[in-house]
Amino acid sequence: MRIVFGVAIALCIGVGCRLFDIPLPGPPAILGAFLAVAMATGYTVTDKVLTARATARPPSTKVTASR
Repeated sequence: MRIVFGVAIALCIGVGCRLFDIPLPGPPAILGAFLAVAMATGYTVTDKVLTARATARPPSTKVTASR
């Protein structure tokens, strides 16, 4: 459902920018758009991976050799 709302809002912003002759709030070339999507995806995936690692790792127990 959130995807539908996101697409609807994006379309409304695009139509509004076109009607009022406002520059689009995004890169004009498709390669720039792919770059923006890739950066956002990389940020999100990295956050999920690091969060999963931090919660899955058992507490550290240091073993010290006694002399």
